[in-house]
Amino acid sequence: ANYVWQAPHELGSPETLAKRANIAINSAAARFTPAEAQSIMAEMGEAARGTNIKGLMTDLLTAVMFHANLDAIRHQQKPATDARNNADPYNGLWPPDTVAECRQSATVAYSLHQAHNLWLAVDYKQILEWSCAIINALPNTPASNTAVDIIAEAALDIQRSSGNRHHDLVGITFCQSVETARSDGSYYTTIPAATLLTSLLFHDAGIDWTNYEQVTGLRIVDFACGTGTLLIAAANYILEHEQTGQPARVAQALLEQTLYGFDIYNRAIFQTATGIGMIAPSVAFHNMHLYSLTLGNDPEDGNAKLGSLEMLTGLGQLSFNPRPVTGTRIDAAPAPIETETFQMAIMNPPFTRGDIRHKQLSKAVRTRLQDREAQLYAGLPMDQSSNANGFFVLAEKYLNADRGRLAFVMPTAMATNPSAAAMRRWLAERFWVKHIIVSYDPKRIYQSGNTKIGEMLLVLERKGAGATPPTMAVKLTTNPATASDAAACASSIANGQTEAHQWGIVDYVAATDIAAGNWNAVQFTDNELYRIASQNLWPGELGNQVAIRPLGSSIRVNTQECGPDDVGATPALYNHNVAHCDRMEVPPDCYVQPKPNNKSAARTLHQAAHLKLPERVYLRTVKNMACRTTVPAVGSAWDSAIAVPVTGSDAESVEKAMVMILNSTPGKLGMLLVRSNKKPSYPNFSNDGLERIPMPRLSELAPAQLAGLAAAYDELAGQERQPLPQAHRCPVQLAIDQAVCEHLGFDAALCQTARHLLAQEPMVTGKRYAFGPPSPEALF
Repeated sequence: ANYVWQAPHELGSPETLAKRANIAINSAAARFTPAEAQSIMAEMGEAARGTNIKGLMTDLLTAVMFHANLDAIRHQQKPATDARNNADPYNGLWPPDTVAECRQSATVAYSLHQAHNLWLAVDYKQILEWSCAIINALPNTPASNTAVDIIAEAALDIQRSSGNRHHDLVGITFCQSVETARSDGSYYTTIPAATLLTSLLFHDAGIDWTNYEQVTGLRIVDFACGTGTLLIAAANYILEHEQTGQPARVAQALLEQTLYGFDIYNRAIFQTATGIGMIAPSVAFHNMHLYSLTLGNDPEDGNAKLGSLEMLTGLGQLSFNPRPVTGTRIDAAPAPIETETFQMAIMNPPFTRGDIRHKQLSKAVRTRLQDREAQLYAGLPMDQSSNANGFFVLAEKYLNADRGRLAFVMPTAMATNPSAAAMRRWLAERFWVKHIIVSYDPKRIYQSGNTKIGEMLLVLERKGAGATPPTMAVKLTTNPATASDAAACASSIANGQTEAHQWGIVDYVAATDIAAGNWNAVQFTDNELYRIASQNLWPGELGNQVAIRPLGSSIRVNTQECGPDDVGATPALYNHNVAHCDRMEVPPDCYVQPKPNNKSAARTLHQAAHLKLPERVYLRTVKNMACRTTVPAVGSAWDSAIAVPVTGSDAESVEKAMVMILNSTPGKLGMLLVRSNKKPSYPNFSNDGLERIPMPRLSELAPAQLAGLAAAYDELAGQERQPLPQAHRCPVQLAIDQAVCEHLGFDAALCQTARHLLAQEPMVTGKRYAFGPPSPEALF
């Protein structure tokens, strides 16, 4: 039923419509000279901070689209008096001109302004006052009129496209107009992801959809709402399912009571108000709980402020929100935020690294914000390299104590990075982690429209009495690309039928593993491959068999390439060129020497060693997961590693044995199990992860075992290997596996199974997962 309901909404292609919108925005913006654009922005003042002329044209397009929605109801909406001053403002002018009628005027901008002013007598203040301000700020020139006409024409074209309101055109165009998206984390959620996440958030929530008080009593918050995609998806879900018999009153309650949104951009809040208003344009609304908050220096008190995260103040105290945070509500002056507890929180929070966070601000302001972060995060179980974790704590703080629910879009690395383990344990202590949904669809590993990193969907519910149920981990092999597909996928997941519908593969993770921060079930698409990788493959205690000497980019900062006979020349393996690193033993690819007057360079060059482990690899082309240089060398794409000393064996034999183990199929599985999943096919390996690679404890191996592996290395090290996708058919790989199984007692049949399953993994093949047994060609 959901699929059928959603199908008509797919008639308008979001990509095509967004392209149409962007063409219009760019064309309209080009009508203004740089001096005119600067004058317009000055006229708009502080309200337009952080934007540009293209951003204002984006806002105007959104407002005119809303105006076009109102055109169909203009004969129903004339109020008896003006809501602003209790006077009759019409003088025979009602109804307002439609967008099409405004375009027929010689002064399109003036006509739109007049129409918006008439609609303001009904209300819609949160939307149309901003559009009137933009039009007022434009110079009175033919070029301005042309720019507005271009925007109006595009708005009508988009409105004529069936299903346009179900696509996040606002989010797409807004994020493209925000030049600082990378440093402030402005990522918009795709409509399919919003549909999937919202459906699972509401599923089995115990809501009586026939009970008006219960439906309108819902309170839902997004502390990083952006253009409101997730709030709109939640509202659409409620309107679709409510059966109170009072749809208009429910719609008004949604606009005025249910939905709360917070963001650092005034413009984003405007876009959210417009999008929410489009849900039910026939409903006049007078209040919205949408707030913009300061990021940077607060002009009122001069203190550094972190937007929504300021609401973390007072955490841990008995009183609720003891220090109210001031925000600017879209329909009111700045004032302390009026908050309450929420039944649900849904968001796609900013996830930006510390080294690029707030880069759009001055260095002095960034320093003050870092100090403020340290104050707010003190004592909280979070990795401060990413600010997204703070939003988990914030949402938990304001969530109902009784079975409240959270739904998040997060980088997949949050489930796999060792630095986030404390945050995972903190969540599991307070919530039943109901769903972890990751995408292994090579075409769509993401859930946000303006990023290409791997992302996951999380749905959590406060723990109830009794034992915590297991977590459903869903590895999507096909990530829904439309809202109708997402609705069908959500229904399948909710009913535990994803495999039958081939959306993906389901695994159930024990609550004890989730509580321990072990979410590694999402690291492999195939459940059997994960079982093999996660069981104790080797005898004895695992891990800490190497000490990593990471250099990475610092070697390029402190040294420069040189000739082999130059002063201070040191061999280096700078790159991860697969043609060069096609054997287990490789020569250096260049020589480096200290840069002049660089005091760190000497320490850098002391890191030279034979054994090399990768900082990151591209799994579709990589041939080695470890290698050994012919002479001691420093590394850039490869980290130098020092193996633990083993009594009775020389260091060279231990290193060779390690290279054999790590390049064997079980060794590769161990490395992939501890990877950080920024992009499934292009994973990072943290220093902590590399030092914890599951492998046999070398000190427990007999010297004869290490010597046997070293002898096999000497025989195989100079032979060319095949890339990982073809490794299951590579003679060298088969010989490595045979030697490891022979000398370490690993089950040869299990090794063969793992080798074949790994060859089917989408992160390795770059292709969608093939259900069913592998073909003979894939096996051999």
